[in-house]
Amino acid sequence: MARFVAHQVIVFVTLLLVAIQLVTLVALNWAVSENARESVRKEVEVGRRIFARVMEDRTQQLTTAASVLASDFGLRQALMSSDHATIVSALNNHAARIRAAKMMLIGLDRKVLGETAAGGNGEHTLFPYPRLIEDAERKGAASAIVLIEHAPFQLVVVPVLAPVPVAWVMVAFSVDTKLAKDLGLLTGLDVSFATWVRDRGWNVAATTLPTPATRTLLGALGPPAGTTAPPVAANLLGADFQLASSVLGREDDGAVVAILQSSLRDAVARFDALRVILLVLAAFSLCATVAGSLLIARSISRPVSALAEFARRMERGDYDHGPPETRSDELGELAASFNRMRLAIAAREQQIKSMALQDALTGLPNRALFNERLQQALGIARRLAQPVSVLLIDLNRFKEVNDTLGHHVGDRLLCEVADRLRMVLERASDTPARLGGDEFAVLLPAASATMAEAAARKILLTFAAPVVVEGRQLDVSGSIGIATFPEHGDDPNVLMSRADAAMYVAKRKRLGYARYDASYDTETENHGRLSLTGELRQAIARNELVLYYQPRLDLASGEITGVEALVRWQHPERGFVPPDQFIPFAEQTGCIRDITQWVIGRAFEQGARWRAAGLALAVSINLSARDLLGPELPRRFAELLASHGASPHWFLLEITESAIVDDPVRALETVTRLHEMGFSLSIDDFGTGYSSLAQLKRLPVAELKIDKSFVMDMARDPDDMTIVRSVIDLAHNMGLSVVAEGVETDEVRELLYDMGCDYLQGYHICKPLPAEQLEGWLARGAAQHCNKGEIT
Repeated sequence: MARFVAHQVIVFVTLLLVAIQLVTLVALNWAVSENARESVRKEVEVGRRIFARVMEDRTQQLTTAASVLASDFGLRQALMSSDHATIVSALNNHAARIRAAKMMLIGLDRKVLGETAAGGNGEHTLFPYPRLIEDAERKGAASAIVLIEHAPFQLVVVPVLAPVPVAWVMVAFSVDTKLAKDLGLLTGLDVSFATWVRDRGWNVAATTLPTPATRTLLGALGPPAGTTAPPVAANLLGADFQLASSVLGREDDGAVVAILQSSLRDAVARFDALRVILLVLAAFSLCATVAGSLLIARSISRPVSALAEFARRMERGDYDHGPPETRSDELGELAASFNRMRLAIAAREQQIKSMALQDALTGLPNRALFNERLQQALGIARRLAQPVSVLLIDLNRFKEVNDTLGHHVGDRLLCEVADRLRMVLERASDTPARLGGDEFAVLLPAASATMAEAAARKILLTFAAPVVVEGRQLDVSGSIGIATFPEHGDDPNVLMSRADAAMYVAKRKRLGYARYDASYDTETENHGRLSLTGELRQAIARNELVLYYQPRLDLASGEITGVEALVRWQHPERGFVPPDQFIPFAEQTGCIRDITQWVIGRAFEQGARWRAAGLALAVSINLSARDLLGPELPRRFAELLASHGASPHWFLLEITESAIVDDPVRALETVTRLHEMGFSLSIDDFGTGYSSLAQLKRLPVAELKIDKSFVMDMARDPDDMTIVRSVIDLAHNMGLSVVAEGVETDEVRELLYDMGCDYLQGYHICKPLPAEQLEGWLARGAAQHCNKGEIT
């Protein structure tokens, strides 16, 4: 125990030393920061006074220099000559002599007699700063800092005496970076001259700051505020800078402000050497303490090392040997605890291994155990030349149960399926398993394909009885694929893949079960699907997608008033790929959002082009369920409208009933936002989904589009005709217009006309065409074709 106490004391002393050093360093750093802050504040205050004094001296010097020039005989002689060229020449000579930026000669009537910068163009114009002359009349000379063409200048006005004032001389000196640097050397601060103009805001005209710091200062000054120059706050640049400002000149539309600043970081950096020394001393003392602690602790470290080695063996999974024997002290007690932990971990790990091979919901073997047993069964079958069969089972319409009744009902259904599989399999060697979701599998060792088919029929027979969950009767049905070793493959993956292919055939053809056949090799089919999906992701970048437009006929006017934008894929190797082959993949993989954005952009661009050409066509655009449930959709629409200069009133957005059913709340929110933006909305393929009238009446839609499955055969099928008439009546009673798609005969067209349908769309009017061909079709007299019922 004494050894542990000694070790604890050593650790405590070490930690205490570290804590004291940290507190000392923090206190020192605080003292340094405060001292630096006070020092910087005093430096800025002294610098401000020096700046003010230097500016006064500069004004006096510039006034003296200007007075000397004003008394120059040559300047007075030029004035008396009244020759403009002579006056300008004299002004240029004097300006060059004293390095003035500009000079003006002003008459007693306040009109400019000549100036250096304008080359004489300002002659006889009024002097723009009359208050300077008024001050000079009172004081004998006057000076001010003003903005000339948004740049700061210091102006000095003195009289031309002969011996009474006969004119005034204005000398302008640039407030530039050289002046800022000179003042910076005298004050020891960074000096900036900032200008403010009402219509332009702030600008840094001259500064000693580097470019990044200049941008920071300009950003802190911010945009113009109000009609007068906003004050420069002392905390403008934050706590890391001390700042003083002085307004050097102020006018109605502008101002010149001097900003003096000093960095607190630079002041604190002066103490870096002291910090380094203290850190070295702290590190040295800490190392000495640690070294002493290690020497003392070494005598008690051997038992602990043995226990650590035991812990590492447990980490590697070695639970066969216990910890080393120790005395009956604290280490011995710790070793005993480790031994109890070893036994408990071994028991739990064995339990975890069992759980890892079992499906938690149904209690059936999971995919890992099924694959393991399949591998074992194939190994035995190879040695004994026996067959092995696998059944792959997929439940039908399970997603509808989950989505409609909830996951808890779906879980109960899966458990019932597992129980029925256990009951129907008679041999102890048969292994039912749940692979995931609603997918089950059955391993039948030493079973031929004929025996596997018999087992499949038994399974389907036991599935025929409905499952009762929470008082609801649920029909259970499945599709089963069968593959047999060695007939259909000698590898577990190949065998499962071919059972999967057979299952998809059974599901597609509604056969109940199907035995694998080489004609529907799933590997080839899946490879084609994956290849097509990968190529679809690149189709947009490669410009392989094109838009076709199918005209819409207004039955009331007999004119084409709109078109529907339809995407087509022109594959460079496969040729034309129909939409029903790639749109489902796009929906499943999420590519549909990229495709929709491409379609929207092209449709907006084409709609704007047609409007500019005087062709007023409303363009319909289809939105998928994934698009409608995305919260960013309205923002993307707004961006694309702005980029193409299009109006939302030119477009009609078609949404499907399934998109509304999937998430009515989010769908309604998105649809409402699109409607508020100005888009017209239509329910596409109406009658094929499951939307209720309660949902429909809440949607801000303008029309219903009857699915072509009801329209195409309505002339021969009374039920279809009744559905179409009911939809038209329903829509009109709700104040909605109706579009019938799939119109392919004149007989159907006449029936829809008699029923009061508003718009027609289909091959009887015109097939989908590229934009150029559509424009030619319209130019050739589309209305006549429509009235005659000509199929294009």
